[in-house]
Amino acid sequence: MEFFKISCFNIPSPLLMFPVQEENKVCLFSLTNKREYELKVDLEKIQNWRFVGSSHGWLVILNEKADPILLNIFSGICHQLPGKETFPHIDSMREVENEVFEIHYKSWNYSVTHSSETLRQLSVVKAVLSSDPSCDANCTVIVMYFVLGTSKLAFCRQGDSRWTGFGGEIQSYYDVVCKDNMLYALGGGPSIEVWDFHESSPTRKIVIQAPCPQELKESHQIYPSDLYSSQWYLVFSSCEMFLVVRYIGEFVRYDGEVIYEGDTLTNYFIFPYRTIKFHVYKLDFVQKTWLPVESLDDCALFVGGNHSVSLSVKEHPGCKANSIYFTDDYWDRMNEHDSYGGHDMGIFKLGDGRIEQLFDYDLQKFELPPFWIVPN
Repeated sequence: MEFFKISCFNIPSPLLMFPVQEENKVCLFSLTNKREYELKVDLEKIQNWRFVGSSHGWLVILNEKADPILLNIFSGICHQLPGKETFPHIDSMREVENEVFEIHYKSWNYSVTHSSETLRQLSVVKAVLSSDPSCDANCTVIVMYFVLGTSKLAFCRQGDSRWTGFGGEIQSYYDVVCKDNMLYALGGGPSIEVWDFHESSPTRKIVIQAPCPQELKESHQIYPSDLYSSQWYLVFSSCEMFLVVRYIGEFVRYDGEVIYEGDTLTNYFIFPYRTIKFHVYKLDFVQKTWLPVESLDDCALFVGGNHSVSLSVKEHPGCKANSIYFTDDYWDRMNEHDSYGGHDMGIFKLGDGRIEQLFDYDLQKFELPPFWIVPN
């Protein structure tokens, strides 16, 4: 895929990929040197793609027909992954007209028809890699895919023609991260399943179940579900495992106040969703408890549609310590309105709770939602 690559390889990471819509181009913004680097790509060619993963410097993409692709934007190397019709919950699929598909799901006794656009929204929730494909021929691609309101797991390796489903007792998965060929899958509770990917088939090693933190139990009182939604992320630092909880106001006024959808003002003005707060907990592996985190010390966390990561600001100058860098991954609402979507990004300062802009931008609607890329 030579039309999608960058000419300069020595770009300091981490990087934010974002569209410059008025100039019909896609850029990478380096947090280290605060410079923009233009990608060799026509925005119009990829605006119907959906980016569902960024891991080890590679992107996982659903193309215009909602088929998954693995792409390295620095080299232009592209790998076609098993097609959308091979996901475990699909019995058969056929294209009945251009980019319109008739699908028969295994759990249903009838067929449904979806456009490619709908399939891009309803298929893969998130994708991560077990390792860097440039260095590891046994690299595994793991996806969370959507089935009847829940997120399930599947994987493929080089040469596979189908996605292979796997999973444990967790009914719906919230996030997945890989470390040393081990997959950590986050579910409600919170609970974590640990899967070993060293062999040909994944083996579940342990299930980590720790009591829900009291603060998280009582969060519905501060962040009621009719005003807020939440996202959970699992993040590894060098020696800690963090549970990151993001609270998003469904309708947020310009002064930051979260209001109800039925508020009179919503009849006259548009109030996009917006991230309001983050809470962070770390796992005490000995006591099997989640402890509130007041400081990340010299770490910065990066969350969104990407493989969640923690970076040391000493090793990545330009990043701010004790901060959470976030991009928009509210897929359920991102395309509901022409005036916003992809906009919910920033830097959350854990110390004082302030949110800063990532860079100077006025747009509220990004046709291609910004995405973190953290090369090895």
